[in-house]
Formats: sequence, C-alpha cells, structure tokens
Amino acid sequence: MSAATRPPHPGRTSAEHRALDRIGCGEHPACAQKTLRNLLEAGLIVDIGSETQRDALGKYRIPAYAMPIPVHMAWCSAVAATDEEMAAMEGLS
Repeated sequence: MSAATRPPHPGRTSAEHRALDRIGCGEHPACAQKTLRNLLEAGLIVDIGSETQRDALGKYRIPAYAMPIPVHMAWCSAVAATDEEMAAMEGLS
C-alpha cells in the first residue's frame, strides 16, 4: 500500500506520521524537535540515547529513537494492512 493511499494515524500530523514510519523502519526521524516532542509525550517513541558518527570534521552525535514493542507491533500491522483491512479496522466498510 503506498503512503499516499494509507490513511493517516488518527490525531497525528503528516510530519508525525512520516517520523513514525522512519523510526519504525530503524531510520533517523529527520523531523523538527516539536514533532519528536509530541511523539515522545504521546509515548509512541522513546529516546534510546545517541549514536556517535565521524566525518571529515570529526565526531558528532545523533539522537536515536525507537518505538516501544506494543507500538511497533501496531505500526507493523497498520503498514501491512491492505486498503480493505484498514477500512474494516476503522469501521468504514
């Protein structure tokens, strides 16, 4: 199912939706601090510290986030659902 046809997370902005998708896939969220703060406060993600990386200018730290297991399981189910299954879950069919 493409991201364009997938319904948004209820009560979540498109920026929060994209950040959740990236974090769920193990990537860095690449979003604004406000978006991260909203997701942290809602309990949808947790701060797991930071990663140290190095480039030509030296070392730098990147904050790292993950989803709690129950949230990740729900996210996986929603991502794997077909359009018909999503409609049934939302009571639209």
